[in-house]
Amino acid sequence: MKLRALNHIPVHVEEDHNEVLKHIYKNIGAKHLPLENNTLVHFDSHPDLLIPADLAPSDCYNKYQLFEKISIENWILPGVFAGLFRTVIWVCPPWCNQIKPGVYNFKIGCDKDSGRLAVSCLESYYISEGIYKPDHKLENAKDLRLIVLRLDENINQLELKDCIQNVKDQIDEVEHYILDIDLDFFSTLNPFVNLYKDANLYPQLKELYTYKPIPEHLEIGEKMKLGEEFGAARQKMLTTLEGIFTFLSQNESIDRYEGEGEEYLPSISRIVESVGKHYPRADVDWLQIHNAGCTFDDSELPHHISSKQEILNLMSSVEKLLSYLEKPPTVITVARSSHDDYCPPFQVEEIQSSVLNLLQMKYPATKISLDYQEDDE
Repeated sequence: MKLRALNHIPVHVEEDHNEVLKHIYKNIGAKHLPLENNTLVHFDSHPDLLIPADLAPSDCYNKYQLFEKISIENWILPGVFAGLFRTVIWVCPPWCNQIKPGVYNFKIGCDKDSGRLAVSCLESYYISEGIYKPDHKLENAKDLRLIVLRLDENINQLELKDCIQNVKDQIDEVEHYILDIDLDFFSTLNPFVNLYKDANLYPQLKELYTYKPIPEHLEIGEKMKLGEEFGAARQKMLTTLEGIFTFLSQNESIDRYEGEGEEYLPSISRIVESVGKHYPRADVDWLQIHNAGCTFDDSELPHHISSKQEILNLMSSVEKLLSYLEKPPTVITVARSSHDDYCPPFQVEEIQSSVLNLLQMKYPATKISLDYQEDDE
């Protein structure tokens, strides 16, 4: 496909991060980006590299069905399976540890056993979601190269040199790439930290839901075997806990619960007692409490409200990295992430203004579209 050169760089600003995918599709359809194997440079406090639970593999080939089923944490991998992306570079701030820095080459494909999408990456981020499968159990698999770069205040540190060079080499290999920035890269909230805070809920959920990862020292074959076993056990646990909290949402107490998960009842009873002391039953959303618990694996959602100086330092680091890459992006997408509180609402406008000013300084030919304002009209 012969691409059409643009005389400007489109910048699409959306509120929810998954909304940027439609702009990437539009630019592919308009022949501004390649039809497949694109490179995505993704600045974010979160990887966004999960898979929607109700997504059938065939949904990835129907963009309208796809847009309906993706959300902020899982909009990228369906694009990999559909062939849009071949390389994803996740650039995260210093406080993020969901996936260790490094280079990962793995596959996403259709699990022969379940018919659902799965990945062959042995990181806890995937095992704890129950979506790990070894290569030989995946059909119609697509390759993904994931580069994870944790961007500290000084991007010239020796320990970052190799990973930064990997990013530079990747950009040098392609004629086009997509630059994607979530404003929560610069400052981020974990919206669940203060959920029913008076009941001291968050640490109790952490104790109940936290997942113990596969030991690092094991041989790869043993890790693969345990990856499936741990993933299946984790999914059984989460399904059982969802059933218990669903029961709670429909009944006055947990006393009459009969079903799997008896081992979890003492912990849940303590949670019920703590929450009940401080909040009227009518005000308690038990399924929201379960969803908050599901955010724990062997880590938790990042929570770091940055000072103005920290934001300035990160802005400088981003500018340095973009300068080092030299090549300008073909398309830029930006997510505000303030309605869901992942970017602190009281900081979002200032961060957005700084990011857009940085982009205009680096790439004078930018054309900014505040698409989220059109969505609100």
